[in-house]
Amino acid sequence: MLANFIQNSFGLDISERCFRLARLKKNGGQLFLDAYGEISVPPGIIKDGKFASQEKAVALFKKLLQNVVGAKSSSHYVAACLPEPKTFIKIINLTYPKNKNAVEEVIAEAKNHIPYPLEKTYLDWQFTDASKNKAIIAVCPKEIVDNFQTVLSSAGLTPAVLEVESMSLARALFKPNQQIDQATMVIDLGFSRTGLFIYKKNNIVANLSVAFASNELTKLLKSSLNLSLEEAETAKRKIGLSNDLAQGGVKKILAPVIAKLAEEIREAKYFYAEHVEPQGLISKIILTGNGSSLKNLAENLAEQTQTEVVIGNPLVNLTMGKLSLTEDKIQSYNAAIGLALRQFYP
Repeated sequence: MLANFIQNSFGLDISERCFRLARLKKNGGQLFLDAYGEISVPPGIIKDGKFASQEKAVALFKKLLQNVVGAKSSSHYVAACLPEPKTFIKIINLTYPKNKNAVEEVIAEAKNHIPYPLEKTYLDWQFTDASKNKAIIAVCPKEIVDNFQTVLSSAGLTPAVLEVESMSLARALFKPNQQIDQATMVIDLGFSRTGLFIYKKNNIVANLSVAFASNELTKLLKSSLNLSLEEAETAKRKIGLSNDLAQGGVKKILAPVIAKLAEEIREAKYFYAEHVEPQGLISKIILTGNGSSLKNLAENLAEQTQTEVVIGNPLVNLTMGKLSLTEDKIQSYNAAIGLALRQFYP
């Protein structure tokens, strides 16, 4: 959530299938990746946004910390992301007189927007600009936050901040002083789920979910072409939506799923124009995450949505330094990098 940050921490991206770690260092004004690591999470460790098997989760975190690539560190401070489907983030309007209590106004107004009973959530907020007429609120059920804090503490870690995932992604993909005046849609194409948010004037103005999973494309190619999972993943990345006649079979198989994704993007654009900013336009779409490596995906979605589509760059605020990750792999570390950046760009 939005909170004061403690120095010398690292980012920890937590999902149902993988834990990823990223730590940054600063040298001569330049940020670079100092260490990274990941560990697969067996099914059942996380259920409904919580650690269902706390002892196994603690063991996985400890193993991850012992097997990082890069410089070792004794720091136990961590910035971790909360499960996106269980969190809620929104910009609200404030109308309170300036001599009144802003906290009371935020709490009163937040009750009109959040999808949970306020007494069962942790609420954090901050003004979006100097005018103090708007505030961004972030909420998460207390049972989720308490569960995460308990497990991380049991693993010897000190949660310096627990943050909504979309905020971490935005920090990784945009420069801190970059003024984004035109609404930009960011789509995080994950292995098992996809998140979507709209970013404008350095704030997240809408946060949605999308029925798309990168792994479903792999499974579809596996069953349709009688391939192994490894072969199907390779075909997805190297052939994908290519128009090459010799490879068009893969595109034909994947096309209906991508068409459905494009339809959901169009619906998200409509939602923004109708419910967030009247007649507002999305100027650009940024793809990130594991699924963004599907060949020709950006070009295909640009054609179907009539919007500029680009692949995001999680290294826009740093360099790899002496470490090495492939372009495809670095997309999987976007949230962990954004979390690690928080101590430099809160």
